[in-house]
Amino acid sequence: MSTQTLGQVTAFGYYMKQWRRQRGLSQLDLAVRADVSQRHVSFLEMGRSRLGENVVHKVAEALQVPLRDRNILLEAAGLASAYPEISLADEAAAPFYAAIRRILESHEPYPAFVINRWWEQVDANEAGRRFFPQSGDGPIDLVDAFMAPATRGKIENFSMVGWTFLRRIRREVADSGPDERLQELLERAETYMKDVPVNTETPGSELVACPHFRIGDQVIKTMSMVARFGTAREVTLDELRVELVFPIDEEGEAFFRHG
Repeated sequence: MSTQTLGQVTAFGYYMKQWRRQRGLSQLDLAVRADVSQRHVSFLEMGRSRLGENVVHKVAEALQVPLRDRNILLEAAGLASAYPEISLADEAAAPFYAAIRRILESHEPYPAFVINRWWEQVDANEAGRRFFPQSGDGPIDLVDAFMAPATRGKIENFSMVGWTFLRRIRREVADSGPDERLQELLERAETYMKDVPVNTETPGSELVACPHFRIGDQVIKTMSMVARFGTAREVTLDELRVELVFPIDEEGEAFFRHG
């Protein structure tokens, strides 16, 4: 079996080592999690061990590698990718996307949004479309919608929410493999926050960072929760999440119910 090479190290060994370091694991830690010997882990990283599909899956599972990046590991090992990536319009995705649509519709009159890996809003319920009107044909870029100087004035408590949002993006980028689009998104978000003072509120002063939106002469206080498929075996569905927005006081409740 042949593998691609990066210098004297196989492509698989290179990516495996990057993931291990990203997860903060020693070779021994990974060996215990993957149920292999430390010597085997070392040989895999140095390209001195034959690669089989089973060991690649064991390593990927132990490192909690997302499905998109598991395909990259498999291909680096000279193997076929194992996890399909289909369009949401594909017939095979229909029953799963129907479940997402049921969540969106049942969440009325509160906003709900479907968000992809790159923080793009790809669908919403009617309340969500009213709350974040779409301009143009493409998906809404939520980093720009929330954090750009031209739009963040709509959030009264942006100094707290913006930094919380940035930490969430950093965490998601850290949990993912190399991705130029995600990296560009993170760099753009960090640029937007350069002129925003770091929030110094006591961390426990609010249990959840809740955006307060200025809408006309009202301030609508909200919170959000995230739903996603916990057992997806396909890349697109694995990366989707549904953001569910709720009011946190009577004024917000009245706003969403009566406009």
